[in-house]
Amino acid sequence: MYRIIHKDNLSDVLTHGIVNKHHQNASKSFISIGNLAIIDVRSSTAVRIEGYGNIGDYVPFYFTPRSIMLYNIITGYYAPKVPRRGKDEIVVIRCTIDTLIQRPRWFFTDGQANDGETKHYNALSSLNKIDWTSIQSSNFSKSDGDFDRQRRYQAEFLVQDLVPVECIESLYVYCEDTLALIEECIKTMKKKIPVHIHKPYFFD
Repeated sequence: MYRIIHKDNLSDVLTHGIVNKHHQNASKSFISIGNLAIIDVRSSTAVRIEGYGNIGDYVPFYFTPRSIMLYNIITGYYAPKVPRRGKDEIVVIRCTIDTLIQRPRWFFTDGQANDGETKHYNALSSLNKIDWTSIQSSNFSKSDGDFDRQRRYQAEFLVQDLVPVECIESLYVYCEDTLALIEECIKTMKKKIPVHIHKPYFFD
């Protein structure tokens, strides 16, 4: 599972874990790189599982590092609603499902979580509901007339409140300069998380 952050947010993540916007440890100086309008909508949109609260209570991950959101961020395609950022500013966080399901509450979706057509699940047996073909081929095109593909491509895995630092399997960056910066941050914070340069994650 994959989540993207601005590189300047890593020290907060290494201190408190990955927290949702409303968490008591959420930093006021956290640099948001997503669509703020979607974040606000999720604060009042219920999870479609009884007793699970609102989507905004959860930390979201994608099933692919090559998310539509990352594409919009690095290309400026959706600016100014999604501000453009350089590839060297982004850190991709990778966690495994096996680790995330150890958290007290989680669920996943077959599309963008807040879309009205999307279904929510809390049993791993329903992972076959996800459009793995599009996700694994990084295909979110509508040119063939499949106008629902982009919704399905944005399937999510969401964890309530907090994902501890220990759940982070590895980090991925675009270039040597960012690698050096992130490795120094990890060393300073006395953590042990592998960091790799992997340009394909950044649509390169």
